[in-house]
Amino acid sequence: MARHFMDEVQTILRGEEGWPPSLSSLRDAPERLRVRGALGGPGARRVAVVGARAADAYGVEVARAIGRALARARVWVVSGGAEGIDAAAHEGALEGGGPTLAVLGTGIDVVYPASHAGLFRRIVSAGGGLVSEYDDGQPAAPWTFPRRNRIVSGLGEAVVVVRAGRGSGALITAACALRQGVPVFAVPGDVTHPLSEGPLQLLRQGARVAAGASDVLEALGITGQLELPGAAQRAGTSMGPAEAAAYGALSRAPRHADEVARAAGLGAGPALAALLMLEIQGLCEQRPGHYFLRRT
Repeated sequence: MARHFMDEVQTILRGEEGWPPSLSSLRDAPERLRVRGALGGPGARRVAVVGARAADAYGVEVARAIGRALARARVWVVSGGAEGIDAAAHEGALEGGGPTLAVLGTGIDVVYPASHAGLFRRIVSAGGGLVSEYDDGQPAAPWTFPRRNRIVSGLGEAVVVVRAGRGSGALITAACALRQGVPVFAVPGDVTHPLSEGPLQLLRQGARVAAGASDVLEALGITGQLELPGAAQRAGTSMGPAEAAAYGALSRAPRHADEVARAAGLGAGPALAALLMLEIQGLCEQRPGHYFLRRT
């Protein structure tokens, strides 16, 4: 069962101070938002990252890497708080040290799924927020999630679809974005996999390719250096989007370059080039057989 909580929830009416202006232009804009935490100020940059609930390991790794890299570029990551790709995008943003925003398909006081209670609390504690247009106490229902998707896309300057099967709710979000004039990006994957059907459909319809967060950041004109975590930041080292994505995909355990590339959402060539640059900067170590690990 869903668990309930209420802590410093505010109501923002359409047009009031703090209301996201982008939502006012929606054909069926909500009259109000219930918010726990923060939505970001007038200058906040936001990108929505969405996809399948029943995601595979590839999709989870890519969504997490994209969320992490966007956060390091000081971009808010918007998603729906659901299992799978949504959760991975939120987790990546938290790992990247940036705020993230979960648009709920329930009342603001309802945790759904119940297993995400900890994630939702970490989102708020990290300076992000939870938002819902529904009345408090509204349970999850088949109609609540498709309807909230217009808010997910309306809050973002772009929508990135990572993994989505035929009929996925992520495709509803993409369709909302297209009606709203919000650019849509799709992450390519194995063309034979059912979860690639959605992204491939979007690409055929003119969506832009997102091989990593750098494609989205460049399209939005966010081309500065990304913030770095931990030792890299303390050392004053700077890196571009590809290096930041590759660094975020590394761990203390050796990972093959191909595995790093998939997790970072990069092609094999760009990933290897980024890893070699990180090695030169002393941020990673190469082992025989193209295995790499993060240096601490």
